[in-house]
Amino acid sequence: MGTLIKKVVITAVIVVLTGWLLNYAWHLRQIRYKKYTFTTEEAKRLRYFAKAQYAHGYQAWIENNAAATAYFKQAIAHDVFYMDAWLKLAQTEASMGHMDKARAILKHTDHLTAQVLQWKWPQTLLALELGMDELFLRNVNYLIPHPHMTKNTLYLLDTYYNGKVSAVINALHPDNLEAYLTWLIRWNRLDDTLPVWGTITETGMPDHEGILRYVHFLISNNYITKARKIWHTHTGIVGMTNAGFETEITGRGFDWRQTVRGKNVEIHRVRSSTHKGLYALQISFLGQENNHFHHLFQIVPVKPLHSYRLTYAWRSREITTDQGLFVEIYSYGHKGVYTKGPMMRGTNKWNTTSIECTPPKWCQAIVVRLKRQPSRRFDRNIAGTLWLDDFRWEEVKKAK
Repeated sequence: MGTLIKKVVITAVIVVLTGWLLNYAWHLRQIRYKKYTFTTEEAKRLRYFAKAQYAHGYQAWIENNAAATAYFKQAIAHDVFYMDAWLKLAQTEASMGHMDKARAILKHTDHLTAQVLQWKWPQTLLALELGMDELFLRNVNYLIPHPHMTKNTLYLLDTYYNGKVSAVINALHPDNLEAYLTWLIRWNRLDDTLPVWGTITETGMPDHEGILRYVHFLISNNYITKARKIWHTHTGIVGMTNAGFETEITGRGFDWRQTVRGKNVEIHRVRSSTHKGLYALQISFLGQENNHFHHLFQIVPVKPLHSYRLTYAWRSREITTDQGLFVEIYSYGHKGVYTKGPMMRGTNKWNTTSIECTPPKWCQAIVVRLKRQPSRRFDRNIAGTLWLDDFRWEEVKKAK
């Protein structure tokens, strides 16, 4: 008899536990798939589930229902580290005019998540709403180094200061100034970049990539004098950059720019045939197109009314058609200077050619470019190879 009673009791306990687990699993499924009806009865039935209480609180907050506070507190009671509930509770308290409570809650969550990125953005927005400037700026400087948050954070900070660059500079940690400069460049805010660059150079040396980016931006906006000064200060280069192609072409700043697209022309730095140094530039045409070639050039800063001489070395092999290649010089951004060297065709050993020019008074830069005009003859598809090396840009002293 005793054994039978034990079996009955165990069976009853199992049945009760099974029923409880089925009910619990049903509730979890409802929460997982967010199948809420948002009634008082449902909230009471799900009172032990933090996520469900948060969902009811959020719905009540949207409906401007004062019950939202109780729901968020209930969620926190069951999960004290439920940060979303804490932050929404602070926002709810603020909307009810309880600013001190809201600030205390935000300080508490900020302390708990000091080095956790996940909640920094909502904390930053809430700090801005609550007028907690110190916390707002601390979080802004925390967010900027994280690439996927940089743009939005800088936009928020810029809006906060109504676009006043000096205020943003003072608010930012020195390590974040280059990110701010990049953001201003992206928005093409040229004048605003100048004080930022000045502050960067006062606090430390920008990296090479940053110098390239900023000088390229200044050149594209025709701020040649400023770009030249920065380029010379940080690279020590006067005249042409990478004149012997000894380093990889960056395509930015005052370096060479190479814009070849397609399969009919190939441009490579090579070591097999050089005039001086370890490298030369090889341009190969595959004979499949009547190329209008103008895809290799460099912008060179100059002083107006000063005379200059460009010297360069070249070699060719079996360059076809009546239209070969030539080096030309012209004013950057304006008309005024144009001159070109002799056409390079056929097969030639290394030659040295010079071209002279005098930029007019408004000219701050010239362009040195390799070019080929399309041929109008029947046999017009160009083939062959050209090598370039040892470019020199020198100021010529005119005899009085």
